[in-house]
Amino acid sequence: MTDPELPTEAREFLSDHFPERVPVFDGTPAERDTVQSMVATVADSLHDNVGELGVALDFLIVAEELSQVDGWRSGFDPDITTDDIFDRYDTKDTKTLTVLYDGNQYGIRSVQNEIRDLFIYDLRRTNFPSSPGHHTGNWRDYSDLLEQAFRLSRSGRFEATVRLFEVGLEKLQEKRLESREPAFPTPFSAVVREYERSHPDENGGLAFQAIAYGYSKAEWSHLSFRASKVRTGSSRQNRYGDIDGFLGPDLMISVEVKDLLIDESNVDGELGTTIQLAEDTTTVPIAMCRELSDGARNHLRSRGVEPLDDGDLLSELRRWDYHKQNRAVQATLHYLANVEENPDAVQRFLQFIEEVDEDNRALDHLID
Repeated sequence: MTDPELPTEAREFLSDHFPERVPVFDGTPAERDTVQSMVATVADSLHDNVGELGVALDFLIVAEELSQVDGWRSGFDPDITTDDIFDRYDTKDTKTLTVLYDGNQYGIRSVQNEIRDLFIYDLRRTNFPSSPGHHTGNWRDYSDLLEQAFRLSRSGRFEATVRLFEVGLEKLQEKRLESREPAFPTPFSAVVREYERSHPDENGGLAFQAIAYGYSKAEWSHLSFRASKVRTGSSRQNRYGDIDGFLGPDLMISVEVKDLLIDESNVDGELGTTIQLAEDTTTVPIAMCRELSDGARNHLRSRGVEPLDDGDLLSELRRWDYHKQNRAVQATLHYLANVEENPDAVQRFLQFIEEVDEDNRALDHLID
C-alpha cells in the first residue's frame, strides 16, 4: 500500500479496508475525472452538508469490500449505473443501504459508524455528524456518488478515499484542548502527603487539625464553621467536635480529628463522643484520622460515623482541581493564623507551599 500523508489513525483505517499493496494510481483521464468529480462534489458542499463526506467514503469502502470477493469490480468502468449495481446485488430490506453477496452483508451503516468515530474522536473533527442514521438513511439522495464509487478501480477508490480524507481534514476545524504546561499544581494533596505534622514549637495535632479545617471548608463551602485552638476541649467551647459545620442554626457536620492510628483497641476511647453524636442527632459525624484499621473503620460505619484517613483523603483529592485544592490551602492558613494564632506555624506552612506552588498568592505573607 502506498503511504499517504495522513494521520496515523486515518492510515490505519485505510489498512483495515484495502489490501496491503494497492497499485499506484495511474488511471485514464476518464477515471481521473471521476475521482476529481467525487472530491469536488463533496468539497463544494462540505460547508452546508458535512454528511456527504461520510456517505461518499461509505460508498467507496463498500465497493472496495465487494471487489475483494467479487471480481466484477476489478477495473475502471465509466458506464456503470445504479441499475447495474442492483441488478448485480440483492439488498436487505432496511432503510440504509445493505448489499447481499454470497451469504454476507456489506452495509454502509457500519462503515459510517467507524468513520464517525474516526473523525470525531481520533481526528478531533467534532463537527462531523454524530447521527449516522440520518445520512445513511437518505443514501438515495447521493446516487451519483454511489455510481462513481463503483465505477472506479481499486487504485482509483484508494485515491478518492485518500483525497476525501484530505478534504475533511483541511476543511473541518480541529477541536483540541491545549494542555497546560506546566500542569496545575496540587498543593493540598502535597500537604496531606508530605507536610511534616510535628514541630517542636507547635502543639501536638496542630498541623493535622489545620489540614482537617482546610479540607472541611473546601468540601462543604456552603457551611459556616466553628473551631478552636488545639488542646481546647470542645465542651468548654460549646462545640460538638473539633470542627463543626452549620447551616443557619443547624449542625450539619461535625469532624473529630485524631492524628494517630485508630484501631479496635482505641476506637471507642478516642471516638466515643463522635459515636454518641451519631446515635443522638441527625448530624453527619466524621472521624478524620491519620490511619484507620479495617476493624475500626467497619466499627465506625456500623455506628453511623463516616471514617476518613489519609488514604481516603488522597483518593478524594485526585478529583479536586487546582482551585478547590487552593481553597483548602487558604483555609488551612486561616486556621493557623486566625484560629490557632500561631505566626511561626503560618511561616512554616508557607515555606512548604512555596516548594509545591511557587506562584500561590498567599506567599505574599511569607517572611524572607
